[in-house]
Amino acid sequence: MKKLIFVTVLVLLSLVFVTPIGAAGKWVNSQKAPFYVVNGCSSNVVSDELAGGQVTLVDPMGNVSMVIQGNLEGLSPLAMYDVWVRDLTGYTGSCISKYEPLGYFKLATITTDEYGNGNFHFNLRTDQLPEGSYVVQVAINPYNNQGCTVVATQWPGMNVTVKFQ
Repeated sequence: MKKLIFVTVLVLLSLVFVTPIGAAGKWVNSQKAPFYVVNGCSSNVVSDELAGGQVTLVDPMGNVSMVIQGNLEGLSPLAMYDVWVRDLTGYTGSCISKYEPLGYFKLATITTDEYGNGNFHFNLRTDQLPEGSYVVQVAINPYNNQGCTVVATQWPGMNVTVKFQ
């Protein structure tokens, strides 16, 4: 009896602490990528110098196609920045602006705190982003300066497969 209880407890603990499960029992795939300094304003040419902060991408496989969340560190204090995400080709959700040739969508404008830190979080729903494979990059530009990225994740970006259940 003690052996059966011990095995049952081990199985339950492995399900709780090892198995990546999201809301409603759906599998969750997550990836993290750091931000890097961009010299010369182009998100196509990202340096190897870490900028501070990171992006986490999650494919929850439920009513949300993709979750994009990030934190930024060490930017100019109390400054406004635009958050651009590429390549979201086929995205039909709300955005501030878009540059369709590269699949870029400006999803938010954020303001850093007195230390130059900021964060963002987006839930892209299944009715906004179709199933498929995406190579995702997040780029941060000074407010209303579409042509000059200051920090970004590497390009080519993270591979994310969106699949509905």
